[in-house]
Amino acid sequence: MIPITNTFRIHLGMAAMALSVAAIQPVVAQNTLPGDLRINGKTVWEAFEPQRQVLQKSSAVIYTDEKSRIMKIYGTVVSEDGYILTKASEIEGASQLSLRIGSELYRDVEVVNVDEQWDVAMLKITPVAPLEPAMLSDSESAQQGSWVISNGSTTRSQRRVKVGIVSAITREIKAPEGRVVMGVQLGEDDEKGLELKKVTPKSGGEKAGLKEGDFIKSVDGEKITKREDLLKLMKDKKDGDKIAVEVDRDGKSMKFDVELSALPAGPQRLSRNDQMSGGDLSLSKRRDAFPRVLHHDTPLIKDRIGGPLLNLDGVCIGMNIARASRVATFAIPARELSEIILRLKK
Repeated sequence: MIPITNTFRIHLGMAAMALSVAAIQPVVAQNTLPGDLRINGKTVWEAFEPQRQVLQKSSAVIYTDEKSRIMKIYGTVVSEDGYILTKASEIEGASQLSLRIGSELYRDVEVVNVDEQWDVAMLKITPVAPLEPAMLSDSESAQQGSWVISNGSTTRSQRRVKVGIVSAITREIKAPEGRVVMGVQLGEDDEKGLELKKVTPKSGGEKAGLKEGDFIKSVDGEKITKREDLLKLMKDKKDGDKIAVEVDRDGKSMKFDVELSALPAGPQRLSRNDQMSGGDLSLSKRRDAFPRVLHHDTPLIKDRIGGPLLNLDGVCIGMNIARASRVATFAIPARELSEIILRLKK
C-alpha cells in the first residue's frame, strides 16, 4: 500500500468544495455543471493525482500501428522484468505491436502466452530499467459503492484517469445460451454430409484432433447429416461440456472427445440503450463468458480496457477486461489475476 491517503483527502476535499460552490450558483447564471466539475472533469482528476501517478508507472499504452501510433488498448505491468498483461481479443491479428510505459517507447514486443478463457494475453519486453508492477490486492473483493480509478485518455507522456464505483458483487458472466462452439467451420456435401472446412487454432476441435477435410458422421451417438442436426444437438450445451464426435477421415472412422467453449470475440446482440450510445464503437468485442468479474460503472470505451483498476490507496484490485454495456465495465479480480499471471509466465 502506498502512503497517499492524506494527500488524497486534501485533494478530494478541494474538489468537494468546488462542487459545492458550483451547486449554489444562481440557476440563471449557470444552468449546467461546468465540465471541469463533473465526475470525470479536470477538478476531480486533480483529486486523484496520486492514483494517476500509479497508473503512469504501472500501465502500458499498446499500439498496433507502428507509423501512426494509434492506441489500441492498455496493458497492466505485472513484473519488474517486462511482463505485461492485456486483453487478447483487442490485439488479435496485429502484425506488429509497440507499447509505451511512462514516456519510454518499446518497439520489440513479444506475445508469449494467451488465456482464451479470460481473454488475456501476456506480453514481454526488455525494459531499459526495472519496471514498477501494479501492486495486487490480497483481499477477496472490493465492496459495493467503493471508489475505483482506471486509465482514461492518454498523451504520449501522460496517463489520465477515469473514476467510478463498484456497482455489483463479483460474479460469473456467462455466455448467452446456445453460444458454444467446437471451433470449426462447416460445409455441406450432399453425399458425405458435414465437412470440416476449417479448424480454428487452439480451439477444442483442434486440441481433440479434428482436421480439415473430416466429415462428421455422429455426435454423442446421434447421426448427423446436415447443419441443422448439429445445431439442434448443441443448443443445450454449455461452455466446458464435452461431446463425442465421430468423423470419416479418408474412409476411416475415427472418434474424438471435443470440449466446447463459449463463442469467442465477435458481434454480440446489442440492447437498444447500447445501440443508442455508440454500440460496437464503444463496447468490447468479447464482453461475456468470464469465470468471475468485478463490476463497476467507470465510463470507459473499448480501447481504454486492459489497464489496472485501482482503489483509493493505489492498490490494484483488478484488471479491466471489458466494456460490457452503456453503464457497466468488467474487471478480472486481483485474486484471479494473480493466478493468471503465474500460469502465463511459465
